[in-house]
Amino acid sequence: MRTLNTLPAIAFSAILLVYGSSSAQSLTPAEKTKVDQMIAELHQKLHGGSATNNSRAVSTLQAILKSPKATYQYYMACIKELQFDAVGKREAEWREWRERNEDRIKSTEHVAALQYQARFLLLTLAVSLERGEAAGVKKVMPLLIDYYDDLAGDFDKLEGQQRILITPALESVFAERLKLSLTMPSLETWIDAPLPVSRVYEGVILPHFRKEKNHPAIQAAWDKRIVHESKTLASAGRGGGLGLPVDLPAGIPESLTRRFGLDNRDRKRDQQREDARQKKVSEEDFSKDRLPVLHWGKNRDAVLFGPNASSSLQSLGRIIRENLTHPEAPNWLKELKGLAEVESDPEGEPDGEGKSDTEADKPTLKVQ
Repeated sequence: MRTLNTLPAIAFSAILLVYGSSSAQSLTPAEKTKVDQMIAELHQKLHGGSATNNSRAVSTLQAILKSPKATYQYYMACIKELQFDAVGKREAEWREWRERNEDRIKSTEHVAALQYQARFLLLTLAVSLERGEAAGVKKVMPLLIDYYDDLAGDFDKLEGQQRILITPALESVFAERLKLSLTMPSLETWIDAPLPVSRVYEGVILPHFRKEKNHPAIQAAWDKRIVHESKTLASAGRGGGLGLPVDLPAGIPESLTRRFGLDNRDRKRDQQREDARQKKVSEEDFSKDRLPVLHWGKNRDAVLFGPNASSSLQSLGRIIRENLTHPEAPNWLKELKGLAEVESDPEGEPDGEGKSDTEADKPTLKVQ
């Protein structure tokens, strides 16, 4: 859990108490028990309140997601409290603003976007409430994929409202009213907002299945990613007003890049160029430019984690052959050479520097 500002001071005071007593004489068993009880009580007061607030937030979000009307009403209550009451604006100002904006805010598209924002915040809370982030991600993974199934299916109906889903969940009015920025633990790998779709796959979903070395799940995730990106980016290209930059699949874990002779700095530069190039993506552009990138990532993971590296290497070669003019083709060829070298000599190093010092550095080419 996130440590509140007062915790260091309390901990320091407890240390002073213990060591101050020790300088004169050791604590008696009774004194030691009393100090331990005090620390436990302080810990409960600090962290128990956070847990209670987060659990209450879960219940609130579940309630407002029961219907569009409930979502709308809670959103309006958030706006009134945070942007009018809290800053001392008059009731007349609130009524005037509501009358001027009610039709827009109450629209089906706007409320639907708010529901997706609230659902993502609920998923974020579910991850944070587990003892570890990895355990939280594992628990919500089926719900997370379902979320993107629904979002991709509704994306063309969110015209003009999709940018709500770029906003970090903890910066939404829902999170602000629920005071989650004060009680939510920090998360290392979980993404802060639902869009762009590529970010959740590259940052959360695919790394989760790669860590498990679950080849079928990795391939299924790539198939889902292709569908989800296709629907969301095609909608943006038709005038959905989003046109978000998308990420190149990073694909190979850091521990493997050295063995393939790949330079992550090169990939970052390539990603920046790709981001700039894909500000707007039409369906035709997606098929021509983006889809080969996704197919490359899927087959590259098949080399690393699948049962038939030779067949997957042939598939990678076919992607290059069919996309010789693609901006990524030179990088793909570089990766293919590194992958092929490892496959031909799994115990060796592509750069001829000898074997790795640890088994952890060896690429996993088969499901274990």
